[in-house]
Amino acid sequence: MDKKSHLLQSIGNASVADLVMWKNKRGGILLLGSATLFWILFEKCGYSFFPFVANIQLLVVVILFLWAKSAILFNRPMPELPNLEITEASLLMVADPLRLLINTLLSIARDIYVNRNAKQLFRVSVVLWTISLVGSFLNFFTILYLGIVLGMLIPILYERYQDHIDEKLSVTHRMIQTQFRKIDERLLQKLIAKPTSKIKKMQ
Repeated sequence: MDKKSHLLQSIGNASVADLVMWKNKRGGILLLGSATLFWILFEKCGYSFFPFVANIQLLVVVILFLWAKSAILFNRPMPELPNLEITEASLLMVADPLRLLINTLLSIARDIYVNRNAKQLFRVSVVLWTISLVGSFLNFFTILYLGIVLGMLIPILYERYQDHIDEKLSVTHRMIQTQFRKIDERLLQKLIAKPTSKIKKMQ
């Protein structure tokens, strides 16, 4: 299996892979354009999300109603609407990854609480602290917009410069592992040792 095939397989869903790898250029441009438009509306123009959605729905309903009435008056064909329903397959496609994510989070929480895994607690604390730090500078819509932009750029850049990026990531991973071992030896092992020593004294 070549590198490109491995990358596409790691993305998973074929339509999503075509989108982020810019095989579906029309869909990619539409997604980026829509995300940019919504970000400008909500962040720069000051629109609120729920009033905006309600106004758009109201506008669509009024247009369809007037279109249908005019079709009757002028003997024109009625507007054709798609079958507006959520299929079971599309619902399962969204629910299954969500279920896996929730189960993973519950497993991590159980590992911290039941097994008293100090290393896992440290990792989770770092992640949550990073999210809190980023969230203090950026709001939800900006983070969502940046996620979409990076999601459209990173796979195609990784495909082009995979060897160079893998080399840099490998060096970075070794540096992080080295620092984590130092923290583990100096702090986490002491935290693990203290409750054990207390239990021995009680016995």
